[in-house]
Amino acid sequence: MSTVAVVGSLNIDLVIRAPHCPRKGETVIGGPFGMAGGGKGSNQALAAARLSSKVYMIGCVGDDDFGKKLISVLTENGVNCSHLQTRKEQATGTAVITVTPEGENSIVISQGANSLLDESAMLAAKNIFSSSDSVLFQMESPQKTVTTGLKLAHQVGCKTFLSAEPPFSLPDEAWKDIDYLILNEKALNFYAGDKFYDRPSIILMANEILKRGVKNLVITQSSKGGMIFSEDGENFKFDAFNIRSVDTTGARDAFCAGLCVALGEGRPIRLAAKFAAACGALACTKIGAHPSIPWRHQVGALLGEASGDDYEL
Repeated sequence: MSTVAVVGSLNIDLVIRAPHCPRKGETVIGGPFGMAGGGKGSNQALAAARLSSKVYMIGCVGDDDFGKKLISVLTENGVNCSHLQTRKEQATGTAVITVTPEGENSIVISQGANSLLDESAMLAAKNIFSSSDSVLFQMESPQKTVTTGLKLAHQVGCKTFLSAEPPFSLPDEAWKDIDYLILNEKALNFYAGDKFYDRPSIILMANEILKRGVKNLVITQSSKGGMIFSEDGENFKFDAFNIRSVDTTGARDAFCAGLCVALGEGRPIRLAAKFAAACGALACTKIGAHPSIPWRHQVGALLGEASGDDYEL
């Protein structure tokens, strides 16, 4: 069993089905409404726990019903919430999500208590980092908190994972503290500062990011799978799973947690990528972030049905 610490956001998601995402100035008559737990940190913690890891959640919620609900769900799923702060200054983070019939989504977030996660919380969590195999960060927390947490985790020898969404600028010294940087194509474009149109240009930009000190770069490409680039030169493409997508909310978080858990259990990077891709695919088959997070036996079943090999870039 691997031990995973997750540093990041916790939100309540307010989800509306709609024929399309509203354009500027447009009101859209939507379909069913739902409310569920979410936030990239919360999603990843829940996912790691359902994949049979020991998990610590480090973050902030408000002193309100939403916060209590999130703590209850995580605790019931085996996540240790002893380092999860309840704050009175802000309400629990909230996300308003529109989901189209194709399963795509648009999201607006009110950070709320997530904005209060500070450097002192990272210092208090240093002992958790020391006892964990890996720590997962995202970018719905303040920049200084993320960079401080990465540095502290790196110092104690914990493998660091950063899911750079939504991306913000990183100081030069922070790159070397990242063992696994997980980007979608938009985030890759943000950090590389250039447009890409084909595989050769993606490879060039990936190598540029590795030169900054990142050990491994994971580029996710939704239904096209993704690519992994490593400082040791083991670069390869991994495939996506063929599933019917209902809602992509939380899929990336399930992928990140799956990659973290699999590597923490000692799987080779190629097998870890396939495991993570299965986690992400299953998270697209239900509406809502928390409700869609798969359990380990479901991931195993999907992997058992799959065939095909990874191949070199």
